[in-house]
Amino acid sequence: MSAAAVSSSAKAKQPMSERRRRAWWIGTVALVIGLLVAAFLYTHERVDVQRPLPMGAEARANPLHALTLALRDAGQSVVLKGHLDLERAPPPARGSIVLLYPEAQIDTPDLAWALGDWVDAGGRLALPMPRGDAAPALTELLRDGFGVEALRGVAAVDDCPTLAVGDGLTPQYVCGVPFTVRGTIDEALVWPNAKAARFARLPHGDGEVLLFADLGLLENWHFLPLGSGGDAAADAKAKVERDARAALSARLAGPLLDGDEVWIVAFQGGSLTALIFSRGWPLLLGLGLALLAWLLLASARFGPLVPTPPAHRRALLEHLDAAGQFAFRSDHGLALHAALRDAVLDRLAKRHALARLDHSTLAAALADRSRLPRESIASALELPPRAAPEAFRDAIATLSAVLQKL
Repeated sequence: MSAAAVSSSAKAKQPMSERRRRAWWIGTVALVIGLLVAAFLYTHERVDVQRPLPMGAEARANPLHALTLALRDAGQSVVLKGHLDLERAPPPARGSIVLLYPEAQIDTPDLAWALGDWVDAGGRLALPMPRGDAAPALTELLRDGFGVEALRGVAAVDDCPTLAVGDGLTPQYVCGVPFTVRGTIDEALVWPNAKAARFARLPHGDGEVLLFADLGLLENWHFLPLGSGGDAAADAKAKVERDARAALSARLAGPLLDGDEVWIVAFQGGSLTALIFSRGWPLLLGLGLALLAWLLLASARFGPLVPTPPAHRRALLEHLDAAGQFAFRSDHGLALHAALRDAVLDRLAKRHALARLDHSTLAAALADRSRLPRESIASALELPPRAAPEAFRDAIATLSAVLQKL
């Protein structure tokens, strides 16, 4: 075999070696990926997890939206209000329940005492005990009008009492702002006692006041779906706690079913202007920066103030006046006077069947029919050349007056 044949055989074997090397690398990478997938499937387990969706727009605007739905499902008539104004709007009917939440929206003494008068006339008011100085007007009404005062300082530091909510359910702690009830009252209407009450049903006049230490258990987030976290034991425990809270909420909301109608006055964030400035300030800031940038870009076109150009004088009377002055200076005044005098004579001949008369007789006839002085008419009929402007003006005015009265 020659040297050329050996060299050709070596060149033919070289591509086969590259293909094998590429196949070896591909196989190695596939094996590693397969091992990793197998390890993941061996060490992990598929678990279905459920997460509740966020609250909708109505639930975000009304913190007691879940309570609203529950009362309506129970057959109770519910009216939703953003604010309460007993001075301008008609008050709720006698026997209705007004639920204030939060209570800080009663911000004036006049509105607070108007609410007290409504309760005295047969209304029913339900509200949580005000916290701190959140509602001074309402705190004054509760203290001076209903004999209820929140415990402050050391007196308020008390263990939260527990309330049994049902068989098989964990007793629930009832916290909030404890309050004391002055005067003689049926102990059955106060829980747990009148010295540190968490709930009270106080008759007042023809109505009553339903006072709660806290209404936070009636907010929407307590009624959100639990979902599933994949742990059966944890899900079961969460369900038990949820059922206990729901039972306590039902106990708190039970008196609301006794009224003819329930007005839920849920205040969330204030007026539109307050919401814009409290929550929409990022948008206002962005709009302000955009306006500032536009002003900076447009400032290059803003120059110094220039004086206002004089207005062009194009009034019709000015044109007529200028034309008359030009005609008079150009000795065309006699032509204007002759045309107006001929018009007077033509109308006199047509309407009064008078032939051409001499100057004195014509002046007398025109004076008799126009009720103008004879001398003025006689001087107006015969205008001398180069008459003064005042004489020309008087003659034209007299002939115009005669022409109108013929």
